[in-house]
Amino acid sequence: MVLAALSGCATSSDSDRSSDGSSGDPGTGAGPGVDDFGGAAGGDPGGDFTPGATTGGEQVDCGRQNFDVERKPASILLVLDRSASMQDDPSGDEGTPSKWDIVVPALQEVIAATNEAASWGLKVFPQGDRTGTCTEESFPRDILIPIASNNAPTVNQAISSTTPEGDGTPTGDAINKAVEYLQAIQNDDPKYILLATDGDPSCPKSDSDEFAVQAVTNAAAAGFHTFVVGIASQESKVKALNGLAVAGLEPRQDPDPLAPRFYLAATRDELVTSLLTITGEVSTCLFPLSAPPPNPDHVGVFVGDQAVMQDTTGTNGWSYTGPDMMTIKLHGPACEQVASTGAGSVKVIFGCKDDPIY
Repeated sequence: MVLAALSGCATSSDSDRSSDGSSGDPGTGAGPGVDDFGGAAGGDPGGDFTPGATTGGEQVDCGRQNFDVERKPASILLVLDRSASMQDDPSGDEGTPSKWDIVVPALQEVIAATNEAASWGLKVFPQGDRTGTCTEESFPRDILIPIASNNAPTVNQAISSTTPEGDGTPTGDAINKAVEYLQAIQNDDPKYILLATDGDPSCPKSDSDEFAVQAVTNAAAAGFHTFVVGIASQESKVKALNGLAVAGLEPRQDPDPLAPRFYLAATRDELVTSLLTITGEVSTCLFPLSAPPPNPDHVGVFVGDQAVMQDTTGTNGWSYTGPDMMTIKLHGPACEQVASTGAGSVKVIFGCKDDPIY
């Protein structure tokens, strides 16, 4: 649970303030220091105040009241490539373990481990077995397992029942169907696509790469970012996966500019690490607010007693996830600390319209 304080606008005069000029906001008294997140460090940001407390019959807490906020679970639709090339080993030969044997156990391990932190669903592509490349029979259609909470056992059972026997790789069509499905879900949970594939799209037979990148670009524009997990050794396939990862707006971060932008799946351990990074990011650092702030610039976010500064670049601090300002996302060290100490260490304070928190 996350403790947040909602502060209404003050109606009392300046004489209602304390003699040191403070207004009941965190860090009153001595000047603030600087914390590990580049913000002002002070005392307990929430305080042990009583809503509506008065002194001499006059209200001094600016209408501040406490309310509880729960971390918002992410919805993740796994879009899994079951083309026959997944039977090859990572080098593209007929060796062992196959790409399928690497990807499937790792996916199932992470899905099981994040059953309570994320709501999972499953779409596979292409459809059918040995139907011919880019045929109507292979066209991606229905969602195999709809997204739901505590869905890991159902999704994993469906993955176990799936075989890599499909013809062609209609990646763009699969993403388009995924977006169509996600748009029909009537809730405001953050939604992501996790695309697991082994390289080049092949459908439509002309411009398949461009078609797939455009589909992922359109998905991001619709509010559904795509994480790309891939196994690729050939240069053309690496290029295709990099293009999809960048278009999905969730590329793998690496200081080496020549490193792959997709998440690597060359070994099971590597893939598990990649997937835990993805699920950790989307499931532990999103915090919904029950009302928009009176002043979006006067919001204080604290991890423990350390202030976290707003950072619209999404690098180190916090930001709003959308124009409605109803969800806060932590980034960088702040997110990492919450992942290790628990969501209960986060506090959010709404300041009055004319009273900044920091």
